[in-house]
Amino acid sequence: MKNDEFLSQFRATRIRLIIAIPVVMFLFTFGSGILALFLTRPPFGESEAMLTTTLWILTMSGVALFGGILLALGITRPLKKMKQKGEEILSSPSLPPQHSEIDDLAQVFNQMTFSLNQFLKDHQILENLPEGLIFLEASGTVISVNKKAEEIFGSDLDSRPYWEVIPHHSQNKSFLKRVDRALRGDGFLLSQETKIRNTNGQDLTLWVGISPLKEKKGIIISLKDLEELRRIRDQIRRAESLAGLGTLTSILSHEIKNPLGSIRGLLELIQEGFSSEDRRKTYVDRTIQEIDRLTHLSEDLLDLFHLDALDLNDAVNINDLLREALALNQHEFQAKNISVQEKYEEDLPHIKADPEKLTQTFVNLIINAFQATPDGGQVSVTTEGVPFGISIRIHNTDSYIPPENRDSIFLPSYSSKKGGSGFGLFLAQRIILVHQGSIEVESDTKEGTTFRIELPFEDG
Repeated sequence: MKNDEFLSQFRATRIRLIIAIPVVMFLFTFGSGILALFLTRPPFGESEAMLTTTLWILTMSGVALFGGILLALGITRPLKKMKQKGEEILSSPSLPPQHSEIDDLAQVFNQMTFSLNQFLKDHQILENLPEGLIFLEASGTVISVNKKAEEIFGSDLDSRPYWEVIPHHSQNKSFLKRVDRALRGDGFLLSQETKIRNTNGQDLTLWVGISPLKEKKGIIISLKDLEELRRIRDQIRRAESLAGLGTLTSILSHEIKNPLGSIRGLLELIQEGFSSEDRRKTYVDRTIQEIDRLTHLSEDLLDLFHLDALDLNDAVNINDLLREALALNQHEFQAKNISVQEKYEEDLPHIKADPEKLTQTFVNLIINAFQATPDGGQVSVTTEGVPFGISIRIHNTDSYIPPENRDSIFLPSYSSKKGGSGFGLFLAQRIILVHQGSIEVESDTKEGTTFRIELPFEDG
């Protein structure tokens, strides 16, 4: 129904209420007075008293009529104002008519509730987007930003002009010009790789897009972190290479293990022919030991690339696993006088995981942290909830991994420790990837080294 038809019906409903309430009150009062007069009528001949009583009844009925009018107006006026305010909040004032003003008002507030819920849902989605969004009105004033944009340009950006939000640096000149042209309607930017310096003085490589707002005059600036996209691509590429390496390793391990067993058996037969004083027996013993080491290494490799078959149905408390892993190794390094800090966010949701393999990963990372920390240093373990998952940080002071080595530390056979096999971090990364998580390393000459692990929440 059109808006004018709805308004005319709404007015008709108000008029019916304004008439009905006073009339009902008048008839009720007048009827009650007549009934009381009939039941208590005076003896015949006292007409003067009856006339006085009748006048009083009419007077009270008139008062009731006037009071009914005031009551009707008192009900309908606030309803009308509330309905008008509700329609102003809603995007469309045209609502299908109902049977009464109460029904109309209920429908208005139902739609207001729906609109509010939709707004909250959209706001939550906007805040959790992996790209920064800045909404500008035609004058260049910031209407709204999401969390990712605040990470780039700082907080409290609303109601500020964009030239105060974006730092005035030579590297940002072309970006500022594109924003100014878009606001003037001279041209929009679909998508382009752009170098931007943020408020902290960091140079960022962003995928920038500028498009017009649909519902009002203004523009939307989208900012995607290319470093993050490249990191994800590297993880995918690494996972694909690991899958191929796993197939090759399984074949080689199988082909190596069988001959090693035969060689070991022959050496044991040869060993029996030597006396305990014969130096050749020592050489054979060492050869058998090396064969055993290669056999164990082959078995470890087979286990390493069979991680995809893990059963991840257990609901695991990450904080408990970290406490256990820390307790298992903390006492071994007491001589180094290393302080330990634990900061766990309580009430974290459980995740689907293999507790034994995750504990193995945490133990490996914690041992590395203790070994890399000099005497009097500090090791810290923290957990916190992040969107869609749990973030784990294992940090140690006074150690540094150069940037050129940070990608290599997760490769098999890479080790900075004398006598290390290099499979520790490689295995840790494999276990985390099987759990649909990620592991990264951050290192600074002043702050030390941090391994950051993110694991997804349990589905459902």
